Order: sequence, then C-alpha cells, then structure tokens
Amino acid sequence: MRTAYLVGALSLMGACSSTPKVVVDTQTVRDYVEVGELEDVQHIRVYTHDSWSYLTDFFVIYKARTSEYLIEFRRRCRELHDNSMIAGDHRYDHNRLRVNEDTLRGCRIGKIYPLTEAQTIELRNLGKGPGEGN
Repeated sequence: MRTAYLVGALSLMGACSSTPKVVVDTQTVRDYVEVGELEDVQHIRVYTHDSWSYLTDFFVIYKARTSEYLIEFRRRCRELHDNSMIAGDHRYDHNRLRVNEDTLRGCRIGKIYPLTEAQTIELRNLGKGPGEGN
C-alpha cells in the first residue's frame, strides 16, 4: 500500500516539475508600454490592503483599491522573489506612492503607469501562448 502512494506521489511531483513556467521578457513589457503609449504618473494613492503581482524583475502590477498600475523599477529588483534580501520600504508619505522617492520591497520606483482592466489582462497574459490564460 505504501508503495502505491509513493509511486503516485512521485508521478505527481514529476508532472508538476515538468510544467513550464511562463517567462515574461522585460523588453516585451517595455515594448507594450511604448506601443500602447501608456502615460506615466508621478504618484498614486495607496491603501492598507493593496497588493502587487510579479511580471519581471523590473515590473510589477500594483493593485490599489479601485485601480491597477504597472510599476517599473529603476533597477533589477531581485527582492520580489528572493525573500532573503528584502529591505524596508521607504515612503515619503504613507498615503501615496511616489516615483523616484518611494520603494516597494526595497526597490526604488522609476515609473508608474495607470492601467485599464483590459491592459492588466494583456500584461498578465504576455508570454503565454494562444488560449493558455484567459
């Protein structure tokens, strides 16, 4: 009986490890910003329960209470996925997130672009094949 469980568990682990991870190229996101002519803003209003999702080491999608934003960092932000190197956030004002002054997970924010719901979906689906992520 134990052998059956072990074989089943190993086969599931093998299937999970062979599942390809979707990789979004940083240049692809920059091209999207340029082609879409996204306008950047200097600051956004932040709230207690805001969240962010990882795109690349240079970009995240930041979800505020009613809006979503594409945030570009001034440098590669390895702290987004490496929890051993997290620096404290520096905020000029705890109600706003400002370009060139504030940080997210210790990385200085370079640009902030407001996104529509459709743009957010497109950005999240970058790097996926047709029919893979709707």
